[in-house]
Amino acid sequence: MKKSKTHALSFYLIAILIVISCDIEKKIESPRIKSYLKIISPNSNEIIKKNDSIRINIISDSKEKSIKESTILLNKDTFNFKNKINISTNNLLRYGRYNIKIRTLFDDGSVEDKSKNIFLYPDQKPKELEYELIKIITHDPETYTQGLLIDESKYLIESSGQYGKSFIKKVDMESNIIINKLMIDKKLFAEGITVYNDKLYMLTWKSKKGLILDKNTLELIGEFNYSTEGWGLTTIDDNLVMSDGTEKLFFIDPKSFKINNYIEVYDNNGKVENINEMEYINDKIYANIYGKDIIVIINYKTGEVENIINLEGLLKRENYNTNIDVMNGIAYNLENESILVTGKWWPSMFEIKIKEK
Repeated sequence: MKKSKTHALSFYLIAILIVISCDIEKKIESPRIKSYLKIISPNSNEIIKKNDSIRINIISDSKEKSIKESTILLNKDTFNFKNKINISTNNLLRYGRYNIKIRTLFDDGSVEDKSKNIFLYPDQKPKELEYELIKIITHDPETYTQGLLIDESKYLIESSGQYGKSFIKKVDMESNIIINKLMIDKKLFAEGITVYNDKLYMLTWKSKKGLILDKNTLELIGEFNYSTEGWGLTTIDDNLVMSDGTEKLFFIDPKSFKINNYIEVYDNNGKVENINEMEYINDKIYANIYGKDIIVIINYKTGEVENIINLEGLLKRENYNTNIDVMNGIAYNLENESILVTGKWWPSMFEIKIKEK
């Protein structure tokens, strides 16, 4: 009786293994859907310069099937063609990655979809601007500057980073007296700041949390969240514009905190990353690049770096024995159209005016 049960169990196990094996073989033998649409150009991730054309060339990879017609979707524009077409880049208003979607109808009635990514670069090198040094102002060397702005042409508001040491302060520019100062939760690393409708918005680095303060009293009145790191922050019209250390700048609704739009920052050599503190000045974004003594001037509609201000040598680091970190901090003085620049743990702040070469 025991042998009978054992034989029965063995039979069932073998049967199950055979079924599984057959199922695996069927999966292995299942033919892959063959693609007959072949994209000759553009290449994947091909770099296209502004004012050049995007050359589209497709063929049928079958002697039995011919292409009847094709359609391209690019940046919400549709183009009809058969095998080849050149598309002008003049209608592409922003720089960075684009996805070209191609749908092809063959003469047997079958349809195939394929896509390719391309990257649009500016064709012009950013123009370097010169500056005039107006004056040097004392800066607290204990401040690890993250955000800097001038409010109402008379108050300097500055955020300082580091875990356990982060703070934000408001200083009367004429007397250099601190009016308000708020220490930030020791778990947060303070980052960029901006003002919108009498509210002060501040990012934090890796906590994915922003703080909302009363700009007059620096009282904490709210919080908001985002999905990336927080670096620099400025205001354009009814948007908070935020950097996260990549080439992307996000345009965020200051009420719902949803992302309305984003741009990718590029120059003629490619994407520009490590965008840090930012200031909106005369319809352009002025931004520090982390680790470099430069300011890039960005067209906020296209993402193109149009100008560069080289500030190397502004602070003579060799004259100081104290700990001095990277340049960071841009504040625009609307009253005299000058710019204040400084850095993390810098002992000085510099007032400059920009002039074209």
